[in-house]
Amino acid sequence: MNLWEKIKQGLEEGASTVSGKAVDWLISGSEAIREGAERATDKIGYGSKLAKLRWEYRSIQKAMGWELTELGGKAYDLFCQNREVDLERETVENVRKLRSLEKDLENKEREIEELPKTFETEVIDKKTVQELKKDLEAGGGAIEQVVIEDGSPFLGKKLKEMRLPEDALVGTISRKEEIIIPDGETVFQPGDKVTLLGKREDVEKTMEQMKPAQKRSASHEEGS
Repeated sequence: MNLWEKIKQGLEEGASTVSGKAVDWLISGSEAIREGAERATDKIGYGSKLAKLRWEYRSIQKAMGWELTELGGKAYDLFCQNREVDLERETVENVRKLRSLEKDLENKEREIEELPKTFETEVIDKKTVQELKKDLEAGGGAIEQVVIEDGSPFLGKKLKEMRLPEDALVGTISRKEEIIIPDGETVFQPGDKVTLLGKREDVEKTMEQMKPAQKRSASHEEGS
């Protein structure tokens, strides 16, 4: 029994979602599709994230340097004016900012340190979805992701209200940072990234159904 058959076997009668072990596969697959769309290659993705973190780290260091310079200047002026008693009152805000920046710097150091582990997990997720695709294709299936755009007939509708092709399933919905396992009451929202799986022909039909009317017309014109 291939993966597609296993997933279909786990469906509840009349439902368009999966259950059991298939949910785990779909979550990792959906996340991997989303992450994969945001970077061209693993190396570029890792390098971009690392460069961004380092730039943020240096920005915090510069801010700390500026605060230390201002703090030192204030302290020097107060000593020159024999106003040591005013030192705490005059510099308390600089000290508060420095302590906050120190915490930011520690957090950024931690992010840089943990980045290799995080990225390694993302690569594993990508391998998971590749394996999922391979198994589905072996059974004549497919897994794809489509975004719900303005004008889509699915927008604002419940899953149970939409008539999907028999062998196309809605696996997961990526909504901002949330991965949703939908049920019949789930309402489609703008920007939802919907993971579809099933027989390739029916997946392609469903993707076409989800497009705004003007894009469906354009597809038909190009195909004719």
